[in-house]
Amino acid sequence: FWHAVPPLCETVGVPTCSAISSVGVFLLMNALYNYTKAIFTPAGLPPPFEKAQLELMELSEKQITPRQCSKCKLLKPPRAHHCSVCGVCVMKMDHHCPWLNNCVGIANYRYFFLFLFFLAQACLFIDVVLGIFFYDIIFTFGRRGTRSFRNYIMMSFMICASIFAALCLLGGFHFYLILTNQTTIEFQINMVRRRQCRRNGEFFRNPYDMGRTRNCQEVFGPNSLWGLKWMFPYLAA
Repeated sequence: FWHAVPPLCETVGVPTCSAISSVGVFLLMNALYNYTKAIFTPAGLPPPFEKAQLELMELSEKQITPRQCSKCKLLKPPRAHHCSVCGVCVMKMDHHCPWLNNCVGIANYRYFFLFLFFLAQACLFIDVVLGIFFYDIIFTFGRRGTRSFRNYIMMSFMICASIFAALCLLGGFHFYLILTNQTTIEFQINMVRRRQCRRNGEFFRNPYDMGRTRNCQEVFGPNSLWGLKWMFPYLAA
């Protein structure tokens, strides 16, 4: 991007170029913030089994035996799954992400999705800014800048376009999961259950689906979707 700043300033002027650069820095900082939070925020571990068992005995008159994971020996509430990589159970586990070196669960799913969102916006921003230079290099005979400048522009444009296309698919899938209150693991399980219900002439409904608004608020906090505060976890609850 910085290779395109000098010719961009010549084209649109220094004030406009500074404003465009500020937008790019803003998107980059938000992507890095959410990426860092997704890495270092624990995915959400259930409490120790003995402690949870004592609390249930105190709160309930009936004898309730909670589930215990046979591998990590922690409490295994509904929607929790054992991660073979981390070696512990994760509440509302979505998947183990090798790019984060961390599980994606109830505590850091928000940061994971917002990282995908801002990274996609940053790639789109680069493609929009570099688009005019890419068009000149590919479709006209103009040879603006040095050879290295043209190589940087072409490589950056194609890499960002490819990443943006991949993020649209991945991010779109996770946005669907948020709207329907599912995880990736539950999506696969529900596909099998839905097929079985259809075969038996029954209607399948996800038991955790509370409606789109409340499903989104479960991930992004009690914020209005139209207020856009959900995009900035350092400002919103």
